[in-house]
Amino acid sequence: MSKITACTMDCGDNCSLIVDAENRTIKGNSRHPFTKGFCCKKGTRYFDRIDAEDRITTPQIKDGSSFREASWDEALNLIAGKIDALRDTPEKMLHARGFGYRGILAKASQVFFKKLGTSTLYGAVCDGTGMEACVRDFGALNHNNPEDILNADRVINWGRDMTKCSIHQLHLIHKARKNGTEVLTISPGGDDTAEFSDVNVVIRPGTDRFLAAAVLKLYLEAGDLNPWVLNRCANWPALRGLIDGYKLSELTSMCEVPTADVEMIYDWYADTGNVATILSWGLQRHFYGGENVRFINALAMISGNIGVSGGGSYYNISSSRNLGSWEHLVMDEDPERRELLVQNLGEELRNADPKVEFIWVDGHNVVNQVPDCLSVAEQFRKPFVVSVDGFMTDTAMTADVILPPAFMFEREDVLGSMLHNYVQYCAEAVEPRGQARSDFDMLTDLGARLADPIALPDKETCLKEGLKKGGFSLEELRTNGFVKANHPYVAFENMQFAHLDGLYRFPETLTAEPQRNPDYPFNLITTVRRKYLHSQIPEKDQRGVPTVWVSKNNPAWGLLNPAEDFYLVTPIGAMQVQVKTDDSIHPRAVIMRRGGWMKMGHNANVISQPLMTDMGDGTAYYSQTCRLENR
Repeated sequence: MSKITACTMDCGDNCSLIVDAENRTIKGNSRHPFTKGFCCKKGTRYFDRIDAEDRITTPQIKDGSSFREASWDEALNLIAGKIDALRDTPEKMLHARGFGYRGILAKASQVFFKKLGTSTLYGAVCDGTGMEACVRDFGALNHNNPEDILNADRVINWGRDMTKCSIHQLHLIHKARKNGTEVLTISPGGDDTAEFSDVNVVIRPGTDRFLAAAVLKLYLEAGDLNPWVLNRCANWPALRGLIDGYKLSELTSMCEVPTADVEMIYDWYADTGNVATILSWGLQRHFYGGENVRFINALAMISGNIGVSGGGSYYNISSSRNLGSWEHLVMDEDPERRELLVQNLGEELRNADPKVEFIWVDGHNVVNQVPDCLSVAEQFRKPFVVSVDGFMTDTAMTADVILPPAFMFEREDVLGSMLHNYVQYCAEAVEPRGQARSDFDMLTDLGARLADPIALPDKETCLKEGLKKGGFSLEELRTNGFVKANHPYVAFENMQFAHLDGLYRFPETLTAEPQRNPDYPFNLITTVRRKYLHSQIPEKDQRGVPTVWVSKNNPAWGLLNPAEDFYLVTPIGAMQVQVKTDDSIHPRAVIMRRGGWMKMGHNANVISQPLMTDMGDGTAYYSQTCRLENR
């Protein structure tokens, strides 16, 4: 029998799905206004993950250099004893939670360890920099309804490869193009954006702010400024003075985009009709990623394309904006908690005082996903580590206890999207495999075993409490599979912004790129995969040497000897790679797919430094410099 459920993975499309447990099939819900009956291959193949031979389905306890199977009683009693011993010094415990899955009930571990007052993580390894930038500009995180892109005359896409990250946004772009909308994409290349673009412009990695500033310079030179738009801005003179301080040639030199292409982008923005702007998550993964986002938003604003149908600036929205919390049912006040910076976690753990003696990890292959991950793995071997994981990942390998979670479709939850305005019901469509349990159930059981118990409310209560914010009915969700939240079709209509004065804010700094080290002249760009999400990659697909892609115009290419081994080198290490060419790539870029495992020799984070962005405590993965050499 088929059931309506939903995808809870870290993806904005957040598809409503029809799952047939008996026939092991998954398809998009044709009744859902956004999913429209189709989903990506990551979704349709999810039974491969549920049914995988190497999936962990019973608790595991480390025994010497290997693991042995254990009962839930043994594993949870062992963990409860460790927590009880540290209850008076909760800062010695660390909770590391990621966004491997989302939902109202998925927040159970956050509530549980907040109640304990443990140390926690801060910082962002995903989209935090761009989110902060948008809030500084608009006063809130919002964008037009994704369907409104069908009303655009032109779309300027700053680097988002929708073939890999948003199949439904890609569908809308294809539909818009059939209706006459033109699409221009700006990126460092090495992607599949040509599939849906009329024009592609190649840019030096991390310099989008200079290109946007160059287009703004052309607006100033043309005197093509709308007084109404300027009236809706709090600090236009500051931006004007900033742009006036640069020559056009200086700005084009910084982004390495020809003046003719800058003029073309200006024409696309300035011509009659409305222009929608799409921002990728990659362009904010640089030292000045926040500035990149803010200058692109400024260009969308100056061109008069904010607050109008067919325009808008699409970054993302908060997936939890339509849902409330239930933590107040467990605690009366927020405890003070020690925070450790996630992108420099190895150093943070090394320097922590007092030392961390217990770590609980869920929803996050943290040892794999953060920079300098060898240092993180080393530090994880010292405390007692619990990893909630269904596979022997890089994080699970460091654990003392592995607890097998119920996967998507094996547990009930409700969640929102970071792209559209529907709240989705994720039904339990399949019995949990083996002894796997939902995180909520394992924490409920663990809480009851503590000397001073922590009691979580029942699931029904938590779901209903989380739905109160939007006025949603759990019964309606269970029946229909989704409900629509009420948000304006056009964000910031009539240029009314969420700052207290209702006005837009421009950036007031334009920061030069750091001086390039001639020993490491290229940027390492670790892009998403089409087939797998983050590190959810089977081991069988990680055999051999990982691949990087460069342009034949890359200065390193002509110096490499194809008869010798290739190495990707950064200031903190080297890894063997194979090198392929793609002449769409900017000569300063080296492209590699992200998410590979350390133990398979496929993880670029082994040689990535813990670099920070300019705002939002983000991780500047793409500012990692590198070189290629033979050894």
